[in-house]
Amino acid sequence: MAEPNVEDASLPAVGPRTCGGRSTDYFLLKTARVSGWLLFGLVGAYLFTGYAVCGKFGVSDILSKDGAVWFHRGFDLPLLIAFLTHSATSVYFALKRWGWLKRTKNQ
Repeated sequence: MAEPNVEDASLPAVGPRTCGGRSTDYFLLKTARVSGWLLFGLVGAYLFTGYAVCGKFGVSDILSKDGAVWFHRGFDLPLLIAFLTHSATSVYFALKRWGWLKRTKNQ
């Protein structure tokens, strides 16, 4: 049986900007993806509750106006956090891609 290759080329070497063999950009990319999916769901729920409050498209038949207002007001902070997290990480990667931020030697 052949020995497994100890030096995996897909993971950068452990250095000052790594955690368990994965670079900071790995975790930032995961953060951007998770916050993007959260933002997608939160915006959909925000629209849904907004239509229930207005009584449009028959959404108020599914969700009462009082319940919709309660949910709708509760989405402000989670939406803001998800938006800022997703925007900051996406702008960071865009700046790196455009060459405005220098790449480290681990990447």
